[in-house]
Amino acid sequence: MGKVEVLLATDGSESAKKAQIAALRISKSYNIRMAALYVVNVPSTSEQSELIKYGEKILDEVVKDGKTQGISVQRILKLGSPSETILNVAKSLKVHTIVVGSEGRKGIKRVLLGSVAENVVRNAECTVLVAR
Repeated sequence: MGKVEVLLATDGSESAKKAQIAALRISKSYNIRMAALYVVNVPSTSEQSELIKYGEKILDEVVKDGKTQGISVQRILKLGSPSETILNVAKSLKVHTIVVGSEGRKGIKRVLLGSVAENVVRNAECTVLVAR
């Protein structure tokens, strides 16, 4: 896939679902390319495997929702620190806009947190849209 203008950082939370809606609307309105990123940040191998499966499911849902709207969504699943990974992927893809939820999942399966969104806003080299 060529240049990606919109990068959705998702973890499947309610806030991320709102971010997904916004990212898909922007991509459709401007007829631009979009990627969806899920970051796994768990040290335990057993939990990591579970979260990778969960992340794949979340990304499949984004791709499916995009397809119904005529939008091709590139799937990206990475291991690492959520905010650092989001920033690195955005930089490497030279995205125009990162779309992220204001807060993420709670408890053991958390991936994106309010602090992640804040870190992305403060350090991104592009526009950041935070969905609430």
